[in-house]
Amino acid sequence: MRSKLLAFWILSAPAVCALLSLSAMSWAQTGASGAVWTAPFTVGEAGAYACARAQSPIKIDGRVDEPAWVAAQRIEGLIVPPNVIWERLTLSDPAPAKSRTTARLLWDDNHLYFSAQLVDRDIYATHEKEHDPPFGGDDIMELFVKPSPAIPYYWEFHVIPTGGTRDYFYARRGAGGDSRWRPYDSGMVAAATVSGTINNWEDHDQRWTVEMAVPWEAFRRMGGRPKAGDVWTFLVSRYNYSVHLQEGLEFSAAAPLPRAAFHLFEHYPSIVFAP
Repeated sequence: MRSKLLAFWILSAPAVCALLSLSAMSWAQTGASGAVWTAPFTVGEAGAYACARAQSPIKIDGRVDEPAWVAAQRIEGLIVPPNVIWERLTLSDPAPAKSRTTARLLWDDNHLYFSAQLVDRDIYATHEKEHDPPFGGDDIMELFVKPSPAIPYYWEFHVIPTGGTRDYFYARRGAGGDSRWRPYDSGMVAAATVSGTINNWEDHDQRWTVEMAVPWEAFRRMGGRPKAGDVWTFLVSRYNYSVHLQEGLEFSAAAPLPRAAFHLFEHYPSIVFAP
């Protein structure tokens, strides 16, 4: 059985990628000023996210109300990647996420900035506002950053509704679990605000919002701050636990992932740092 599953997975992977790209086309949205970056998400520089420079200070308070954010491209239309349907040894179709996420990135000489506004009827978190609690049991907004395909290093950053955070530096994918990489400290600063209540599934929440700044020193192993015009790769992804979702948990991402695995950096879109 294992050999059959492996053969099925290998043979189906190219078809899944093609299906993901074709299916996503109908979900694309167009902003009046071209400010929306959305499905179909693609790999390569041609479809890169343009990370604008912040033209004014950003206060990390979880409100996303600074004028600088207006210039940032909005990342929308996150996709639920295919999952294996074991009964039929096939894959589900990619689908638009049921809960809307709007994310943005900016940069300046000192930091990479990230924000996200997450529509959520059932906001859930098991950890308090602390840094590096054990993984699991929270709604999570994630940002992965991989500066170069030639070097195995990549980074992962979390913010949860309470304002709790996690950061990871991976020297190589698959070379150890959560406890090996979580002790890393990037110097990230983050905040979250909630419109609703955390951990009360019987009411109807509205949204939660995150704001984060990562100092370029966090990426010192790759030279630190990029130059204008440099191209890295990245992933915006989300865990959403909810009593209003049929499966109870929805994974979504702004990338053409062939399956629900957020560490598949071969499928991360590009990000270009604008002047």
